[in-house]
Amino acid sequence: MRSLVNLLLLAGAAAAAVITPPRSDTLGFTAPAPGEVKILNVTAIGSGCPAGHAYVNVDATATIFDVAFDEYIVAVGPGTSVSDSRKNCRISINLQFPSGYQFSIIETRFTGYASLAEGQTGTCRAGYTFSGDNSQEVVFQKNLVAPYEDNYNLLAGVGVESFSPCGSTTAILNVNSEIRITPLSTPNKGTMTVRTPNKAKLQWRRCDSSS
Repeated sequence: MRSLVNLLLLAGAAAAAVITPPRSDTLGFTAPAPGEVKILNVTAIGSGCPAGHAYVNVDATATIFDVAFDEYIVAVGPGTSVSDSRKNCRISINLQFPSGYQFSIIETRFTGYASLAEGQTGTCRAGYTFSGDNSQEVVFQKNLVAPYEDNYNLLAGVGVESFSPCGSTTAILNVNSEIRITPLSTPNKGTMTVRTPNKAKLQWRRCDSSS
């Protein structure tokens, strides 16, 4: 599996990170012309994605990106500490595109596995914001009530659209996620992970005078 360092080196070279989106998506939104969307850089920080353990890929259409983790796990019960019960990760994707366009998240999917004993609750949360924008964070959350021993799937469409600001040729999309198990003090072991792939769909549109 590629390291995050190698991915950042590739994404940081704008000429080598050209994305070719379609003219329009299935919802009728107009996308920038082919070759006009670039990944400037990708960063990841948090207890759930230490250096070298988060991986980001944007597809050739610039409408889907996925995030992979290999150390995103929480646990409660004997032998665990408070810090083991909650982990988070903030991934920032800096996109460059032609003036007069903006984009938003229209769907998100997080998957994982949980093993929860009686009395425990597992939570997966994913939120999306744009750096420098005052609009409200779009948040999705799934709660798992014990007893639970299975895969889980957080799949949701955006109810209130939040687009990147108009008037700029770059935008930083922040993906803020966390998983946690409560209560902290429990006699039984409980674990929860974020697995791969975790995807989000983008849509593009032209700016207008009201945007």
